[in-house]
Amino acid sequence: MTSKLDNLSELERVLTDKEKTNEGVLHFFSVFKIERLLKSFNMVKSKGVSVSMILFSLIIFRLKGSNVAQMQSQRLSFLPKIDDNTFYRLMNNSWLNWRILLMSFAKQFVYTVNKKGDHNTGVKCFVLDDTDLTKTGKTIEFISHIFSHVTKLYPLGYKMLLLALWDGKSLITIDFSLHREKGKNGRYGLTSKELKNQFSKDRDKKSPAFKRVRELDKKKTENAVAMLRRAVKNGFLASYVLMDSWFVNDYMIKGIRSIKNGAMHVLGICKIDIRKYSFDKKELNAHQLITKYERKRAKYSRKYKSRYIPLVVDYKGETVHLFFVKYNHSKSWSLLLTTDLSISFVSAIELYQIRWTIEVLFKECKQYLQLGYSQNTDFDGQIADTTLTLITHTILTLQKRFGSYETIGELFRETQQYLIELTLWERLLKIFLKMLLQLIEILSIDIDETMSRLLQDNEISRKLRKILFLLNDYEDNIEKTDKSAIGFVTAS
Repeated sequence: MTSKLDNLSELERVLTDKEKTNEGVLHFFSVFKIERLLKSFNMVKSKGVSVSMILFSLIIFRLKGSNVAQMQSQRLSFLPKIDDNTFYRLMNNSWLNWRILLMSFAKQFVYTVNKKGDHNTGVKCFVLDDTDLTKTGKTIEFISHIFSHVTKLYPLGYKMLLLALWDGKSLITIDFSLHREKGKNGRYGLTSKELKNQFSKDRDKKSPAFKRVRELDKKKTENAVAMLRRAVKNGFLASYVLMDSWFVNDYMIKGIRSIKNGAMHVLGICKIDIRKYSFDKKELNAHQLITKYERKRAKYSRKYKSRYIPLVVDYKGETVHLFFVKYNHSKSWSLLLTTDLSISFVSAIELYQIRWTIEVLFKECKQYLQLGYSQNTDFDGQIADTTLTLITHTILTLQKRFGSYETIGELFRETQQYLIELTLWERLLKIFLKMLLQLIEILSIDIDETMSRLLQDNEISRKLRKILFLLNDYEDNIEKTDKSAIGFVTAS
């Protein structure tokens, strides 16, 4: 986990270094062959402006961190003058298939990586997770109050379910759906008057937008399986599907195992609850399995400083491998479930850590690319805005992958320079992160929930950044007063 924390935001340097981003982003637009990807969208024209030019402009706006109105006032020399309403008409068009567009960018990413010979032997994994997209306007179409697992409150907004692919080096988005929650009163946490005042419009049943609306009230598990089937059908392959405890259940396991004749395995944290597992001809829940087999079957992992109980059980007709885990100083057990019966405990833990990359993606998109900021009252516009954010993230991910260095020699020199310039600040940061993990362990805090809060809660993130900035200032002061001392620490 420490190694994952050391790289909390792999795109942060690209996104905060505006000069580098501005220099390189147009090159990567050409790499993605955006004009070709948007060709199918050009069936819609507005005042002689092609759809591809409008979407190109919208992505540039996103990279600049500005909305349509702000960018129109700033005017960029290489973009044509386009009326504000033209942008909104496009985004609110029910016939544009944003899902196909997002998947096309993901395909182009894979094609570009393979073309450059950047083949990776690491395990490929699909990663599934959801996040809150909070809003402020109750007149937004299909808006509802949603339960936030991070804050335990009920903010106004949508739940976004995201499917991403980890190719061994990078995480790219494949598909997503937006959801609302009915709430206890069945009115989505709103009054009858508030529901009546929401924006609404008619959509043709054959339109892509109509299909998106139907997903709003579907169970996220149903949409998740449908997205996985769609991804595999479009040529995206992976060995595992990584999920947190909210998605690990018998429906998801059966659904995933039925795709491509069981080619993919499930791997995720599972809730320790009353659900029964069949083992040694007995039906026992997780608590009973721990009590009965802790002494008989428990092993110790030096690498992860934990005790674990490995059991192969039957869970509602599916054979699964359970790893009950208890870290040193922890009072409670965690449960890792996988359908891969041959995997070791250490490998299972290391693979599951890849799931945190999607939390980083959520953080990056919200902090830098305005994910969820749109207050467009048209639901089609909300789908368009979310898609544009995820497309922009894919473009930046490719830039990060190939933009830092282009040759082995440059890679070597960059690594050598890193060793020379390793500072006391970096060491302090690593110590800080290790202390945080130790504290979580000693206090028996749920690490899955804690990491979600660290990455998704803006207030907590702000406080952490403040601490890191203070440490950074400390580093700067040391460099000014005693560079030789830092050189000595680095050498040691």
